[in-house]
Amino acid sequence: MSMAVLAMAAVDVSRIDRRVRGEVDRRGLFLVSPDVVTSGPDTFVFVCTDPDPGDCGFTRVGQVTTATGFNHVVYAMDGRKTSPAVSLSQIRGHFPTWEDGIMVVLSAFDQWR
Repeated sequence: MSMAVLAMAAVDVSRIDRRVRGEVDRRGLFLVSPDVVTSGPDTFVFVCTDPDPGDCGFTRVGQVTTATGFNHVVYAMDGRKTSPAVSLSQIRGHFPTWEDGIMVVLSAFDQWR
């Protein structure tokens, strides 16, 4: 059985609530949603320290995805103030919107920065 490879459209981050985008800006971060090639219907919004979509793997502080299809899945860096953030950990919870997920990433960012 072969898996189809699909090119998914990026999320239009300008449609994310302006208050949430303001919180991202206030922290000096960027919302990046590159076109990704995946074997499923997932779309992503990365919260990054750099706006370059080609570099979001290295500058990412968290991400929100539609992996489950009915709820957003959130991952955030798991470093602490005394050590650099080194990996992403899934944040458990119910996040029905992009905005809900992004705010959780920002909260985690505030804890370890």
